[in-house]
Amino acid sequence: MVETQNRGTILLVDDLPDNLFVYSEILGRAGFDVITAGNGREALEKLQAHGDSIDLVLSDVMMPGIDGFDLCARIKRDQRFSCLPVVLITAQLLDDQSAVKGLAIGADDYISRPINPTLLVKKLEGFIARLRSPARQEGPSQGEGVGELKLQTQMLIHDLRSPLNSAMGFLSLLAMDPDLTEHQRELVITIQAAIQREMELIEDMLNMLAARDGRLDLFRERFDLVSTVREAVLLQRGNALRKEVELQFHAPEGILEVNADRKLISRVITNLLENAVKFSPSRASVEIWLFQDGKGGPGPLAGVEFPPEAVVFAISNQGDPIPHHAQERIFRPFEQVEKGARERSGVSGSGLGLAFCYEIVRLHRGTIGVVSPAPGLDQGALFYFALPDPVTGRGLPH
Repeated sequence: MVETQNRGTILLVDDLPDNLFVYSEILGRAGFDVITAGNGREALEKLQAHGDSIDLVLSDVMMPGIDGFDLCARIKRDQRFSCLPVVLITAQLLDDQSAVKGLAIGADDYISRPINPTLLVKKLEGFIARLRSPARQEGPSQGEGVGELKLQTQMLIHDLRSPLNSAMGFLSLLAMDPDLTEHQRELVITIQAAIQREMELIEDMLNMLAARDGRLDLFRERFDLVSTVREAVLLQRGNALRKEVELQFHAPEGILEVNADRKLISRVITNLLENAVKFSPSRASVEIWLFQDGKGGPGPLAGVEFPPEAVVFAISNQGDPIPHHAQERIFRPFEQVEKGARERSGVSGSGLGLAFCYEIVRLHRGTIGVVSPAPGLDQGALFYFALPDPVTGRGLPH
């Protein structure tokens, strides 16, 4: 019984009795307490009656009356339960419009049928662990205002993201209009790209706040970092061509594995690539290196010390050097290089990109830093991050 109480209580919602039985068996055997509801209205009643003991809501999407989307929206609108994780069970093929709708109303995740019991249990454990983490449970010694401020920030970000999701949906419909001219279609695509970028910034902010508070779980997997970086470089070639910036990627033959959260590390790489292109002058080059070397990197990186056996990503540009006094500060939220450097490069930013990179790499027990001027040059900057070796675990910061 102790194990069951520690694992958490799930409110399981499905209009099919067979599904309720199967999912209850899976969750019960994994050590969860399960409260069942046969429809959305019954789920809201159970939530009112047992809300203090429920740790997560797991609901089917397709139900008569109050479906899973509507149930999720009602839960997230209720101030008492707005932070309660809601995971939706969907058909195996979920169309993009439905996925956008679910995320817009605040769904925390999807589980697709046929359900993988191990994946289901792991995901639910992760959400409940975050909900119960000490950082999430603000104590009186930290001040009630801190917890309230965090809640208000999360609600604000959610409110910002919802209309952007709606706008993306309407633009997708507009793009399919056969009467649009080619120029009009290009404008729609440009607007979509701008909105997508804003949504990514909001997602980065959410992840950064969660990482700083100890509420962000890593979904670690072994994957090839070479192919991940190569894909990110390919996606940046359009921005680079517009500025006449050449991207040069240096990587070892074969694969170079890491054990990390693929999505988050990909965002770190993308942020560093975007910054390098933005702050590069026209007709310059951006150098990208990927290697594993206990004595430093190849060529101009040979003199830079990295943790032994770490897997290292490094990228340099030929823009203005970053003053020494600002090199540590730029990894803090909303901190940026001096105004003059930004004006000369013709770009602006939120000051969140590097702060996001710092928190995500730190959460992976890695190191991140900058060397400026770039090694071997009197200009530019070299940013790098290092992750532990996936086999030995070595390469941690001292």
